[in-house]
Amino acid sequence: MRALAAACVAIGGLHVLWARTVPVGENNDDAINLLLARALRQGAYSLPDGLGLPATFPPPGYPILLAPLTNLFEGNWAGLRFAALAASALLVVATWRLARRILSEEGAAAAALLVALNNVFMLYSGAVMPDVLYAACSVALFSALASAGKSPRRLAALAAAAGLAALLRPHGVILIASVGLAFFARREFRRGLSFSLLALLPSGLWMARNYAAANTSSGYAAYWSSMWSEPGFLVHCARVAATDFGQGLLGLVGLPFELLLAAAAAAGALIAYGAVRAVKRDLGAAAPAVYLACMIILQMAWRIEVVRYLLPILPLCWILLLKGLEDLAGKRRRAALGFVALAAAAALRLDVSLLAGRKAEAAWSPDTMAWIRENTPASARLQSTHEGAVMLLAEREALPMFAGAPADWLAEARHYGVGYILLDASASPAAKAAARSPGAAEVYRNAAEGTSVLKL
Repeated sequence: MRALAAACVAIGGLHVLWARTVPVGENNDDAINLLLARALRQGAYSLPDGLGLPATFPPPGYPILLAPLTNLFEGNWAGLRFAALAASALLVVATWRLARRILSEEGAAAAALLVALNNVFMLYSGAVMPDVLYAACSVALFSALASAGKSPRRLAALAAAAGLAALLRPHGVILIASVGLAFFARREFRRGLSFSLLALLPSGLWMARNYAAANTSSGYAAYWSSMWSEPGFLVHCARVAATDFGQGLLGLVGLPFELLLAAAAAAGALIAYGAVRAVKRDLGAAAPAVYLACMIILQMAWRIEVVRYLLPILPLCWILLLKGLEDLAGKRRRAALGFVALAAAAALRLDVSLLAGRKAEAAWSPDTMAWIRENTPASARLQSTHEGAVMLLAEREALPMFAGAPADWLAEARHYGVGYILLDASASPAAKAAARSPGAAEVYRNAAEGTSVLKL
């Protein structure tokens, strides 16, 4: 017991150290959530981007939770990491509780350990974004489903929890559909329908608000539809598999793409086998299995390759993978234990080695943000790949980078009243080339932070 407590403290310490290296605003989405939380205190749900448009994404659940805290941590956003770390602890506990219903006691402990040590989770566990909290809520929901019983009150509570989860991340609608399907699989049609209607009510009200305010159900829908014109769908699917499962889930960073893809295929086969075995044992496991399958399909259809998108399915991947491993290994426990030990060692090596090259930072590009505040007009509008950070930390209106040829790009920037451009390491080569074309003059450079400001 003491050894387990010591391991929990050590892993928790690693999460705290990682959280200190990720400045609030660096991920951009964290800044946007904080801006919307602050706007809610003023009775609005829009960004200070100068366009005057109401925000239709992200969903309002996380900003609503953050709104009271923004009043306490105004100007000291790094202090909000405690809330993110609390959600991370909740995710590990929820993973263990769900895993106990599907795996052996040893397997459940292994699932919680591999989730806690995962580098993707470690990197984002202190980020002020809804991803980890949503993952924790979804896993807890699947765990509660097994003990929902026949009580109408418990059903209503389950539906309310699912509805709130759907306001954290848009794929919460898939979560609701998966749980509803589990009721139908158990031939509880009336309860499944009641659950689905109640759980979808908050999202339905949110979409109705979006239609009334901006004539669209969600900004995600338009964004997603624009991706289907892009070529190379199969190549994208292969890259997502190699990134999310080869690198993200298994931690095989640095291997050639072909080996990553092979490892991802092997992991996927084990997960699929584990899902089938779990459902055969208990129909209630159909909900997390269907949810995971739908989320993977969604990932393949979403034309952005970011390992962060592993977070919502990370616990389910490890639980079902270990289920497949347990059933295949049978009485050969040493083989299964050896795999878990190797996976944990690979994750820990990655956590420690990558952390060694990072330093604690309180804010993203603080000197650059200070220069913008002090040397640009209060009415200035900037353009940046970190537009959220600019609006939050530099207190200036900001728009994301446009795409296109330099002449068209500058014309569009002027059309929207952009006066300054902030370039950093994340800016694309096309954006840098466009920004350095005639009509843009550099007025500030910070080599230490890797940033420069150009004036149009």
